[in-house]
Amino acid sequence: MSNRKRQNMVKTTRPPLPPIINEDDGELPFFKQDFFSDVGLIVQGKKLWTARCILAYNSPVFEKQLAPAKKTEIELHNKNYDDVVELLCYLDPRVQYTITAKSAKQLIPMAEEYEMHKLRRECERVLMETYLSLRKDHHIGGIQAEINEEYLLLADRYKIQKLLNLCIEEFVANPDISTAKSAVNSETISEKVKLLILQKKLAKLTYHLEKERRYKSEVQDEEKKLTPKTDWQKYWHPHALE
Repeated sequence: MSNRKRQNMVKTTRPPLPPIINEDDGELPFFKQDFFSDVGLIVQGKKLWTARCILAYNSPVFEKQLAPAKKTEIELHNKNYDDVVELLCYLDPRVQYTITAKSAKQLIPMAEEYEMHKLRRECERVLMETYLSLRKDHHIGGIQAEINEEYLLLADRYKIQKLLNLCIEEFVANPDISTAKSAVNSETISEKVKLLILQKKLAKLTYHLEKERRYKSEVQDEEKKLTPKTDWQKYWHPHALE
């Protein structure tokens, strides 16, 4: 190609990417369409904008939904608008985003449904770290029952085994029997977990009863050794002289 042709060519440049946005700034990029976004998500009658490639890369479920090349909208049924905003904050590379305990509880259901394995692992990590932090602030059995039941439900529903074991241990260690009763009467906790709580609670109670029985038996044996009865004490009865 001659230099003249090169000079006459119209130079086309891509617009620069917008700056990184903090999640708390309020001006999040997916509230309106820009050059970056080519697909809309309809949630509770509102539209959020994002890029097809982001959804398809992070989720095989979204990838299938977007398979028709001309599809420019997906309606997300039975989803909360704020939860989807949290999801896009996590997915969009232009947003500085940190998963917290609160957002992990919002995101893990969608991570499960849309098979976002990396997001699920990060949610599990945050939930586990938050729960361990609660354990540091209280003795075992001292976490508020409502909070422990919330984490137990998440661990049970999404099969987070390490967290589930800690939550069950917390219920068993709590001296208030009503906490275990509330878990057993819950309609959202699985029957398998309810049975585990009851079995461990019963095993703990049996252990303490047996420990107390052995202690009383040992005390009685020691008393017999310290105060042996003489022959006349064995046969004398206080009412014998009446």
